[in-house]
Amino acid sequence: MPNIKIGEQIRRRRILVGWSQSELAAKVGVSQMTVSNWESGKSQVRPEQKKAIYGLLGVGASQDCTSREDDLEEGVELGASAVGSWLTKSRLERGMSIPELSAASGVTAAQLYNIESGRTTNPRESTIQRIEKALGEALPPETKAEILDEATVEGVGEFVQFDPYQREDWPDVAGIYVLYDISDRPIYVGQGASIKRRIRDHEEKFWYKQPIVSTATYLEVPEGKLREKIEKVLIRFLGKNAVINKQNVER
Repeated sequence: MPNIKIGEQIRRRRILVGWSQSELAAKVGVSQMTVSNWESGKSQVRPEQKKAIYGLLGVGASQDCTSREDDLEEGVELGASAVGSWLTKSRLERGMSIPELSAASGVTAAQLYNIESGRTTNPRESTIQRIEKALGEALPPETKAEILDEATVEGVGEFVQFDPYQREDWPDVAGIYVLYDISDRPIYVGQGASIKRRIRDHEEKFWYKQPIVSTATYLEVPEGKLREKIEKVLIRFLGKNAVINKQNVER
């Protein structure tokens, strides 16, 4: 069977060095679809291709690449994302600092740091558009497709991250949302017909500040009764970790 682990390590390292699937494919001498199939585990990497990948990604090639599959573990840093890799690469090519890009785009420096570090892997479309305008460069369609694929759960929907401290970034849609602290621990689960209005209600609360609330994610769920059920399940899963919103938690 194809080795999904190897494909995942290729994907992580490719993102870390800032290449799209097409860029890696061109360097190895294969199609973009071939790279996509490697990363998804749909096909295997041939020995001669594996040697090229080792060299290109700088992970420490061995002479016997066919038997040293775990070599791709070496040097791989977790947390990088497709959008973060693109942002870092584009920003540095233009000689812009994060504060400079923040001033030009209207996206907070904290949000830009979160995207580049991989904490935010699927920012809102409006956030991407502001960054694209400031950089004068569009996010490649291939990268957009990769982001969407990573963020979407079939039959559930797309999990989108937003900046809890930037009002323009608050989603005015019906859905479920989760607030995370600086350690990425979920501390509040909520739902509402308008997430934006619910966040506005939280804004004046004593706990709604750094580092208690650092990042946020939402899932659009139009149907009210379904939102309530999902919220109740998530809060119960949090249990004792439901630091703020403790309703529906059985003690």
